[in-house]
Amino acid sequence: MEIISYNDLRNIVKSGDVIAIAALSAGNLPMEVLKYLAEQYDEDGKTDNLTFVVSNDISDFDDGFDLDSFVSRGMVKRIIASLVIASPVTVEAIKNNEIEAYFLPQGVIATSYREQASSSPGIITKIGLNTVVDPRMSGGKVNDVTRDNLVSLLEINNEEYLHYDFPKIDVALLRGTYADENGNIYMNHESHLGEGFSAASAARQNGGKVIVQVKELIEKGSFNPRDVFIPSELVDYIIINKNPKYHKQVIQTYYDPALSGHHRITQSKEEFLEFGSRKIILRRSAQFLKSGHAVSIGYGINNELSNVLREESADSLVKLNIDTGIFGGIIGSGNHFGMNYNLDARMRHDMTWDFIFNGGLDIAFLSFAEIDSSGNVNVSKFGDRMNGSGGFIDISQTIKTLIFSGTMVVGSKSHCEDNELIIDSEGHSKKFVDSVQSLDFNAGYSRKLGQDVYYVTERAVFQLTEEGMELIEIAPGLDLDKDVLSQMDFKPLISKDLKVINSELYTETWGKLAQSIKNNH
Repeated sequence: MEIISYNDLRNIVKSGDVIAIAALSAGNLPMEVLKYLAEQYDEDGKTDNLTFVVSNDISDFDDGFDLDSFVSRGMVKRIIASLVIASPVTVEAIKNNEIEAYFLPQGVIATSYREQASSSPGIITKIGLNTVVDPRMSGGKVNDVTRDNLVSLLEINNEEYLHYDFPKIDVALLRGTYADENGNIYMNHESHLGEGFSAASAARQNGGKVIVQVKELIEKGSFNPRDVFIPSELVDYIIINKNPKYHKQVIQTYYDPALSGHHRITQSKEEFLEFGSRKIILRRSAQFLKSGHAVSIGYGINNELSNVLREESADSLVKLNIDTGIFGGIIGSGNHFGMNYNLDARMRHDMTWDFIFNGGLDIAFLSFAEIDSSGNVNVSKFGDRMNGSGGFIDISQTIKTLIFSGTMVVGSKSHCEDNELIIDSEGHSKKFVDSVQSLDFNAGYSRKLGQDVYYVTERAVFQLTEEGMELIEIAPGLDLDKDVLSQMDFKPLISKDLKVINSELYTETWGKLAQSIKNNH
C-alpha cells in the first residue's frame, strides 16, 4: 500500500483502462479522485478511451465530478451501467452515438466483480432472459456504435441461460471513510457499503490497481479488526481527501451520524406526502402487503412507500429493502433520497443481490413508463428519455408478487371531492400503449415463472391473467369509457366482478392501512 498525491494518478490510470466505480449518487463516490483525473486530462490530454463499469447511478447533482465530466471531455469510449438518470451529458452522448453504451441489470453488474475475482468465465444466469438485454433482442446494447456482444444465449440441460462477459477491470476507483497505517479500509461514515470489496478483488485478479479515497489516515488498531471492509492486501494506493465537498456522505450532507447507524432518530426529517394522485396510488398499492412481508421498494414513486407506511403507523408491520443493502428503517425519498435512518441492517451491495436472487423478498413495488396489452412493461426508455432499468429486471424476474405503480396518463391533473376522483384535464402521453418501446418486463415469461402481477394507477387497478391484462377495479366517480378506456391504446379484459376502489383512499386523511395489512393472510 502506498499513500499518493493526486499528481501521481497520471502514472497509474492509463488510456484504454477499464474502470470500476462502486457508488450510488454521491455516496461512496471518490469524487476528488475523479476531479483530479479530469483536470489532468485538461493538462495533458492523455487519459482517454476509458471504459466505465458502474452498477448504479453516480452524481452529486451539483458541480462535482462524475460521468458527465469525463464524457464532456471526450475521455470515454464505453459505458456499462444499469442506469444513468443523473448524467444528462452522458445520455445525450449515447443518443448521438458518441460513445458505446450497454444498459445491463444492476444485480448482474454488482455481482460480476466477484465472478471475475474467482476467475470465472463470466456470469451465467437466467436474469434478463426474454427482455431487452437478451441477445435475441438488443443484448443490452443501447445505440448503433455499440457492437461488441457482452451477452450471449446458452442452453444447459435443455434450459436457457444468459452468459454475461464483462471486460476485465484495470482500475477500481473506490472510497472509504478511513485507512489505517497498514492500508485497511473502513466504512464507518458511509451511508451504504457498496460492492467495493468485490471490485477491488476483481481488479487485483486482473493484475490491475485499486485506488481508495479516504477522509483520514488513522493509527493501526484504532478499530476492531472485524470492521475492516477492504483488507490492505487488496489496496494499492490511498489518497486522502482534502476538500470535504468531494467526500459527501450523501448528496445532501457531508456527514450525518444517523445515516451510518451511529445513532437513531426519534422523528423522520421528511414530511408526509401531500395528498394527491401519488399518495392514492401508494395507498392502494400498499394494500397488497401482508404482516411480516420482506418488501423491495424501487425508485420513483415507490421510493415514497416508506413515507405512506409511516404516516399510517404501518411501518413496523413489514421490512423494507433497497437493493443497495438497506434493510428496514426510515427510507428517504424526494429531496431526502439516499437519507435512510434507523436501519435494522445493511449489507454489501453484491451480497444484497445474493439475498434477493435466492428468495429473500416476498413482494416488490416497481414503477412503469409504459404497459402494453400483453402486460409487458417498459421502465427504461420513454419519449426522449433514456434511463436504463437499474435493478428492475433483476427484481421483476426474481420476486413472487409484483406491484407496478404509477399515474395512468403523463401530465394529467385531478383532484378529489366527496371521496371521488375528478379528472380536471387530460395529460399529453398515454402510458398504456399498443407496444412498449423497451421490453424490460416480459409478461409471458412472468406467467411461466408463476408470478402474481398487478398494475396500480390512481384511476384503475389491473391484474395479469393467462388471457392478458384484466381491469379489476376502477376509481370512485370515474366513467369507465371516458376516464379509463379512452386513455388506453388497447382495450383490456374487464372483470365480470369489476369493483370500485375503496373510496376512503380518496380523502386527505385515511388511517386504515395498518388494519388492512393485518387483515391480509
